[in-house]
Amino acid sequence: MDIPIRVPAAFRVIAHRGSSAYAPENTRPAFELARAMGIAEIETDAQLTTDGVVVLCHDTGLERYGHGERRVEELASDDLLALDMGSWYSPYRFAGTPMMTLQQLLADFSGDFTFHIELKGRAAGLAAAVHAAVVRAGALDQSIFTSFSYQQLVRMRAVCPEGRLGWLVPTLDRAVCERAGDLELFQLCPRADAIAPGAVAVARSIAAEVRVWGLSGTPQEVRALVRRALACGCDGMTINWPDWVTR
Repeated sequence: MDIPIRVPAAFRVIAHRGSSAYAPENTRPAFELARAMGIAEIETDAQLTTDGVVVLCHDTGLERYGHGERRVEELASDDLLALDMGSWYSPYRFAGTPMMTLQQLLADFSGDFTFHIELKGRAAGLAAAVHAAVVRAGALDQSIFTSFSYQQLVRMRAVCPEGRLGWLVPTLDRAVCERAGDLELFQLCPRADAIAPGAVAVARSIAAEVRVWGLSGTPQEVRALVRRALACGCDGMTINWPDWVTR
């Protein structure tokens, strides 16, 4: 049996965009399913609309969701929140599922999760808007702010000196580790298939935690990546199938 995959109690199991293997990513059904599975942590993607609302959407464009090549950051919140974000995944089960705002997520799931909020967009005001929404919801202690964009993390550090930041990177090479030291990171987050014990040890001297991403494939392949993360001394992972994991 390859499933379930056993991990230590302290290892972070983070539902990636909610339980996104079973429901449309970054939508209420995906987060509700993660909660029903007993998952304590979720990851989501934040972008800023033209009218300053933080919405939850992974792709910068809407084509994959069936809404053409329009960009999220070029639209107003009323237009985005009117979109069907469920039919691309299953028109029979999730038709009409709307996009969520960060404010809705924090209000409706307060106390349920640790929120790993990825600053996905390029907007200069994104970090400040995300921070404001989190503070307004009283969820700062429940939140970790991540991004592939070093600049967005710099912006978040400027507005939130006490915030927990995580830098998403392809690998833990020397250049990454040297640059990471300037941000006082809580997490360094490399791809799961690009880690080695020595690099993880160096990263943990810079950040409190190393959390991996990019777990995909068959149950056997995912199991191998989880084992690799554990063997290298990592502290957690995002995963689309959080129910594949047990303590």
